[in-house]
Amino acid sequence: MKRFCTTSDINFLHRGLALYESLKKHNNDFELFYLCSDDESYNKLTGLSLDGVVPIHLDELLAKDESLKKARDNEPSYEAINVGDKTNCDPKKVQFFWCLSSYFTWYVLDLEDSDSVLYVDPDLYFYHDWQLIYDEVGSKSIGLVRHRIPYAPAVGEFNVGIVYFKKDISGYSCATFWKDCLLDVKNKYYDTHGMCGDQKYLELFAPLSGEDNVCIIDKQVGHLAPWNLAYHRYADEKIVWNHQVQDVVYYHFSDFKANFDEDYYEIGPRHGFTKELTSQMPKLIQNLCEEYYQSLKKTKELIK
Repeated sequence: MKRFCTTSDINFLHRGLALYESLKKHNNDFELFYLCSDDESYNKLTGLSLDGVVPIHLDELLAKDESLKKARDNEPSYEAINVGDKTNCDPKKVQFFWCLSSYFTWYVLDLEDSDSVLYVDPDLYFYHDWQLIYDEVGSKSIGLVRHRIPYAPAVGEFNVGIVYFKKDISGYSCATFWKDCLLDVKNKYYDTHGMCGDQKYLELFAPLSGEDNVCIIDKQVGHLAPWNLAYHRYADEKIVWNHQVQDVVYYHFSDFKANFDEDYYEIGPRHGFTKELTSQMPKLIQNLCEEYYQSLKKTKELIK
């Protein structure tokens, strides 16, 4: 049985539940460790008693680790300030939430009976069997995915939507390194890799852990996000990336705006994909987004 982890507050819980349903739809041989950062999300998730979901309250982690408590006061990165301004959220809170991704991934990997962990952002949604990720990673200790855009120094080459660690020397030490970088914003890599929260540190994994220990999950696992839609071609129900025809294994629905009251959605307004452009998108994109929207409607009702 594979072990996944994710984290959210009550505002993103319906997305996390949609993620869970999509994972289960294609392969139910997994456990999803879910870090709840507030009482409401923890109580809702615990009350649902979902098969394979292990809710953990943030307070449980804070009580065990003083360094995690101190991280709540870390100065925000440039990107945390940027996101905070756009979402009307305290940048320090944004920075701490990013810290939780790396910390909770390490926490789950550190459990005595864990042999690996796959971190997945709560706004991912799967359309094919997630086992394809493990097939591609094989015996490697670490797995990363690219943004699939021209290189941008500010955000780095890799996306934090999916990060894999095996519990061997290379994988565990790398997970620990990632966690420690986010706990201590005075780490020696902060000036060059700390400007985008937890994400740009991923570029250091191969140099520090060894290229041979890192799998770039790119050949078998097709994936989309609003920032890379323009860099793919579309052929019926598949995408074309680097001359490879691929199934869309998952879509990263960052900035997806669902208006349930008026029954419409925007694919990614921050990236220019507003309501008016939805009908102009390739049919495949429309179908993927419609399935996700319908899933969100169901999970939103589930936690009312």
